[in-house]
Amino acid sequence: MLRLPIPGPLAAALCLTVAATQPAGAQVLKCQASDGAISYSAGSDCPAGTRPLSMKPRPDAASATPPAAPPAPAAATRAGAVADAPLPLIETGVPAITQLAGRFGWLDADTLALTTFSDPPARAPWMVRRVVAFDVPHRSASTLVTRGFVDCIEPSHALVSLEIGDLESRFGVGSKGAPAVPRFDVWNPATHALSPAPAEVSAGWHPHACVKTAPEDLAITDLTLDKKPLRYLQPEHGVISWGIGADGHPEPPTLRGAKRHAALPLSINDVSHDVRWLPFAKAYQIAPGTRDTPLITMDLDGRVTRHAVPAALAQSLSAANAAGRGRLIAVRDGALFVQAGPARSGGGMYLVQGERSRRVWCTATPAAGQAAGDDACTMSQDPQVAPDGCSVAFDAKSAAPAGPFAAEPTFKVIEVCTPVQKGKAQRVSSAR
Repeated sequence: MLRLPIPGPLAAALCLTVAATQPAGAQVLKCQASDGAISYSAGSDCPAGTRPLSMKPRPDAASATPPAAPPAPAAATRAGAVADAPLPLIETGVPAITQLAGRFGWLDADTLALTTFSDPPARAPWMVRRVVAFDVPHRSASTLVTRGFVDCIEPSHALVSLEIGDLESRFGVGSKGAPAVPRFDVWNPATHALSPAPAEVSAGWHPHACVKTAPEDLAITDLTLDKKPLRYLQPEHGVISWGIGADGHPEPPTLRGAKRHAALPLSINDVSHDVRWLPFAKAYQIAPGTRDTPLITMDLDGRVTRHAVPAALAQSLSAANAAGRGRLIAVRDGALFVQAGPARSGGGMYLVQGERSRRVWCTATPAAGQAAGDDACTMSQDPQVAPDGCSVAFDAKSAAPAGPFAAEPTFKVIEVCTPVQKGKAQRVSSAR
């Protein structure tokens, strides 16, 4: 019998050594004396005056139970890709015109104005257009303008800039048709109809940009090409301007409102031509983001926030060899990253909320309403976000093409808010 009156960790270590030297099947007992001293016995009994203590045997490599294997990661995780989590799709069934793209936009949080083909046959169908209202909650469409098309929409002031007539006089060879006539209309959500805007209501509004400008700028056809160091905001909010101040010194971009001026922490390269009012955030999108540059927003006090594409999403798109830099736009409670290209190359729309992102449209396995093929997710123009920030409209190939314009994409809508968020947004809008 071997008595080892050695206390503490050294005794335990020595126990392991003894156990390792015993023949197979031999037993090593841990024994404790009345004074607390620990000893080990290589036999079947502890020495007199001691009692056995339980001792968990140390399994050898052959008898040890292997640890449970971790669950296999999802395919998206293995590939380093952002997960696909498609949102339900609302298919309007209204075809989009891609040749000289027919513009569209939100009249209010529930209603879209869509430029589409006119019902009567034409020699060049894309030249003959009408405007359709699509009621998203009721999934119904009605004609607003029988011959004409949308130029721009300003839902916060219920203004719609239209051109009444066809494009044949402009593009048809030998056409003697009358040119389309510009007109501002007012949208009435109660009657679900448009009516010509009174002159005092539409005065000063730019017919192609739907912003209120200085009189000399009304004649500029495309404000996005203008070099003027100025961006028009809502009339009640003023402008963003920069350049040389009254003292002859360069000035950074400055918010110039009716009641205050505020220098902005921006460079002139931060301010895009696409400055958009975000009614749901009471803020402006100063510039959409890309994979390399942040989405920049500004509140009414001139506070600027930058929202970068999450690193995991940027890495996933790089790994997929996604083409271009994409476009990050603001939606309620987050942002939407729009990436061109087929799904297998990272194309689609990604909902970004903080550092989390998921692909909600144009998924690797086509979701309900998504067509198959590399061109399934191609859009003719940028998606349009509803005034409440919850609904996003866009055009893409139809999953079930039908009718005389089956080859054309159709307008679709996805909801990026939960029903609770949508209801809250509607209550806030009604309270204003």
